Order: sequence, then C-alpha cells, then structure tokens
Amino acid sequence: MVILELYQGDYQKDLVAFDSLEEGKAFVSQIPGYTLENEDGFEVEYFNPKNLPDYMEIIFNGNIVPLSRFSFDPEENVEIIWKEISNLSVKNDKMIEGATKVDAYVVNNDEVKAYVEAREANFRKVKAFLENKGYEVDRSFFGSEDGEAILYKKQGAEDWHFLCHLDPLFVEVEDVEGYVKEAMEEFLYS
Repeated sequence: MVILELYQGDYQKDLVAFDSLEEGKAFVSQIPGYTLENEDGFEVEYFNPKNLPDYMEIIFNGNIVPLSRFSFDPEENVEIIWKEISNLSVKNDKMIEGATKVDAYVVNNDEVKAYVEAREANFRKVKAFLENKGYEVDRSFFGSEDGEAILYKKQGAEDWHFLCHLDPLFVEVEDVEGYVKEAMEEFLYS
C-alpha cells in the first residue's frame, strides 16, 4: 500500500492511498502539469500549481478528489512523495516493509533489532571502559539533529567533553577501547 503525499515548503498533506504504486502513478498523471524526471538515477515527480485550474476534480475508481490552484504557492513546484505503508489487515509472517527512526537515524525494519542491540552494547563497553579509567559518562543530545552523544569528564571535574555520537558508524565499531582512546587523543590534541 502506498500513500500519496503532496509536499511544498512547510506544507505536507497525505492526500490518498493506493494498493499499488502503479495505481498511484495513474492517478497523479491526471494532474495538469504533472512531471516525472530522472535525476541521478532517482525518479522525481512534481506538478506546478500554475497549471491547475481554480477548481478541478479527478475521478478515480468512482472517488472524487478535489484540487485547486489556491491550495498551493504558485511560485513553487509541489513535490509528489510516495510513502509505502504496510497493511496489517493482510495476514503475513514477516517483518513489515520500510524503516524505523532510531534516535536521529533511519534503519531498515529488518535491521532495527540488531542495530539497537549493537548500539547499546557498544555504549555499555564505552561506559565501562571510561568508568574504569576514572571518568563519569553521560548520554546527551537525544532528539538533536545529529542524535544522542556520549560525554565524559574526569571524576570531580567540571567540564564535560564530547566523545562521539551514537550513530551508524559507532554501531559498527568493533574495537571499542581503541576507538575511545583515539577519540580522546583527538580531543587532547585539537
């Protein structure tokens, strides 16, 4: 199942849903000025609202969808975004398609469990290593653009220092102690 989203600047609207992308493309092809381009191997779909009449109706499978040029900024194209969504009414014995946001990063659904487990295992290793060396450890910046990060400071010291973000590169670190030593050396010599 796919959802058709219209996107223009700060305006986002989930307009309708289709059983298949092919049906959705048949629908959007009826929008005046609809354009499909290929940019660097990716399909980009949009329409210019200047091509819309004051009011129009697109009839699709007996459903009437109203459109008006007055719904959009005439100086900017309206992007067509396709969002796949799983239909849980259909019985299935597998992971749903798509991705899940983990902190500031998007991870394929079939990789989320392993990603979270590796992320947390590496954090625990970093925390244990630093605490063993006489440091306090804190997790900060959850929800920030770059995601959660590890901060550290010497026991009793005032200033916290940035070690790293808990990002996809951190998840792949195998030599955690070496990684921490290298990150701390960069701080000392910067």
